[in-house]
Amino acid sequence: MTMARRPAIGLIGCGEMGAAIGAHLVSAGFDVATVLAGRGTETRQRAAEAGLSEAVDLATLLARAEIVLSVIPPAAAVDEARAVAAAAGHAFTYVEANAISPQRAQEIAGLFAATPVTVLDGGIVGQPPGAGKRPRLYLSGEAPERLDPLDGIAFDIVPTGAEIGRGSAFKMAYAALTKGTNALLTAGMLLAQHHDMLAAFTGELAASQPELMRRAEANVSRLPADAGRWVAEMEEIASSFAEAGLPAGFHEAAAEIMRLLDASRFGTETRRTRDMSRSMADTIVAVDADRRG
Repeated sequence: MTMARRPAIGLIGCGEMGAAIGAHLVSAGFDVATVLAGRGTETRQRAAEAGLSEAVDLATLLARAEIVLSVIPPAAAVDEARAVAAAAGHAFTYVEANAISPQRAQEIAGLFAATPVTVLDGGIVGQPPGAGKRPRLYLSGEAPERLDPLDGIAFDIVPTGAEIGRGSAFKMAYAALTKGTNALLTAGMLLAQHHDMLAAFTGELAASQPELMRRAEANVSRLPADAGRWVAEMEEIASSFAEAGLPAGFHEAAAEIMRLLDASRFGTETRRTRDMSRSMADTIVAVDADRRG
């Protein structure tokens, strides 16, 4: 790289995670650009708050970047990678950091086979950086040192080996447990509400499974704001299980729970616009009413 300590960064995706990563890199002195054409007011606001510069289009973004970070919803990962590969005219490092299956990561790496681009596969685990905390980037690929200048700034890098897909595999295993648990808690609550036993159910959970009850209270009401993006993530997890010869049905069902939440009256919420005062019980009662029409 020509700028070993401060490579120019192209950021694809300016959601909560991408914008927070970008903001921390900018604060550390990196030049970070993103494409905002066609993006909404909330995305533009996040980019402005993060101090990101704007590239007019993807070709312009790639022309200035030494490292390209893709942090977008998993459903868009392949199409975006295909567009980047088609526009790649020089050598840079492409970091596929989306919640996708190992086989999907390998598919994406294959798109760059005829280009001078180095592909790294990463799985982000943890919340967006802030308040002195950073997520971990579980990274695989043959040249992980390309990201050394970024380590410890917006994320902490954890190498997982040279084989593309290992970083994504770690993310799939982790999210299978964390987001899968949230989906299961939601499903149990909805079943109890369907039988008009939600109050009794939550009372028993608080008494006999207090940790699960605390988790439900902290997470269920916020899930609709993310559920639309997480449908595809649950499907990627299911695919990962199937590829490994393990049962995929639980996460196929988790995708259905996310789809149900996204179709509810709260499905238009975002992390910035969601009703922070709405309780778990109020969320479950309303979602159950919506699904039954």
